[in-house]
Amino acid sequence: MKSFKRLIQDSMFILGGMIAVYIAYITGTGEILNYVHFADPLNEMFFCMASLSMGVGCIIAGFSKA
Repeated sequence: MKSFKRLIQDSMFILGGMIAVYIAYITGTGEILNYVHFADPLNEMFFCMASLSMGVGCIIAGFSKA
């Protein structure tokens, strides 16, 4: 059984990962352009890929047993 502190820490990784994946989703659909203006479409594509990578990495770290 995990300690309560470890469970909270893992939950924060998973929550952060879900937020990052949501940001990647709204970037991919173009909804984020209402809030952030990108200078070039390549910047927007890299931002989407970076937030998606960070989201997946955080979710994997949250579920890992290490």
